[in-house]
Amino acid sequence: MKLFQLKTFALIAFVAIAAQLLAACAPATHLHESPDAPYLESLNTAESAHKMDLSFSQQTDSKSKKIDPLVFQQAVRKLWEEHVTWTRVYIIAALADLPEADAAAQRLLKNQADIGKAIKPFYGEQAGDQLTSLLNDHILIAAELLAAAKSGDSAKFEVANKRWYENADQIAAFLNTANPEDWSLIEMQTMMKDHLDLTLQEAVARLNQDWQGDVVAYDEIHRQILHMADMISDGIINQFPNKFAKQKASQQEIELALAMDKLWEDHVTWTRVYIMSVTSDLPDSDTAAQRLLQNQVDIGNALKPVYGDEAGDQLTSLLNDHILTAADLLIAAKSGDTAKFDEANQHWYENADQIASFLNSANPDNWSLADMQFMMKAHLNLTLEEAVARLNGDWPGDVAAYDKVHDEILQMADMLTEGIVAQFPKIFK
Repeated sequence: MKLFQLKTFALIAFVAIAAQLLAACAPATHLHESPDAPYLESLNTAESAHKMDLSFSQQTDSKSKKIDPLVFQQAVRKLWEEHVTWTRVYIIAALADLPEADAAAQRLLKNQADIGKAIKPFYGEQAGDQLTSLLNDHILIAAELLAAAKSGDSAKFEVANKRWYENADQIAAFLNTANPEDWSLIEMQTMMKDHLDLTLQEAVARLNQDWQGDVVAYDEIHRQILHMADMISDGIINQFPNKFAKQKASQQEIELALAMDKLWEDHVTWTRVYIMSVTSDLPDSDTAAQRLLQNQVDIGNALKPVYGDEAGDQLTSLLNDHILTAADLLIAAKSGDTAKFDEANQHWYENADQIASFLNSANPDNWSLADMQFMMKAHLNLTLEEAVARLNGDWPGDVAAYDKVHDEILQMADMLTEGIVAQFPKIFK
């Protein structure tokens, strides 16, 4: 399947619309004039949990110069979430013959280098490079496997499949050798086999156009990769206790932080899948939209224990409007309908202000209106940048835009978590 290519008139119309929108919908001027706004600082600070150098050299307690355990766990999770997100993007692109497949593959291979780099402070340069090499094989063999499955070449599929699972055992053996006390060989083998089985299940579902099965498979992949990431971060913390500060966060706070990260990770992942589906005329767009709307329910439900059922339902309603309006905006942009685009765009940013006002009213001491407005506008602007890149066929720009979307949404998740903990300290002791 080839990527939907805009007619010349529609493309020119969209570029004109997008240029006007990016200028008109930048964050409000008064926010730019307030450089001390906490959220603005959080987007640029080197001390953010999700903006750290992957060497973790910056993830330290300011007094002890030791790594914060929760920050480390979140950073390891982010690396592995990128692994499954970009694997999914590559699977979608490769099976549908989309032109961004190569860009997705390169971004996925960069993730393997990032993972290898992340363990170098603990296990050394050689070990980090070895892990990257093993993970590169994991990706390249998976690409061969996918191509063979797509073409129906059973012989090539069997050869690649055998090599893929052998590579998984090599990765398991590498991890066990690096940390035999915490990463037993059988646990690592099981962990890697589960990851491969689930990824294969995802690919098969897409090949069979089983869109519901595809969604279920990816959700399970996401849960499993977070379990894998936690096994890895826990093992490193246990093996190198002198490198880590004492855990300051309570168990309740840790659980909230990780749950909030996952909810907003789902939000941007399924938004990306939906954008891909709509702009490329793929048949799974309705299923992706439904999964995205389910995420808004999940976010609302997550707030009910602290803010009540009515507030949770209100947030879900506002977020549903956020998604449905974004869908209208995307369709209008794709068709070059300037009038509908302008109408949807205005409503989209008004809805963002409504969400900001809701959050501010729920927690005025920790979520200032200016910070919430800036946060929401930043999210919309970055999502628009992602859509513009895709519609213009700017695949490197599309990759870069999503990376910014991902970083920003995790900053948002951290800000929401910190606000809830500060507002309800007794719950999170």
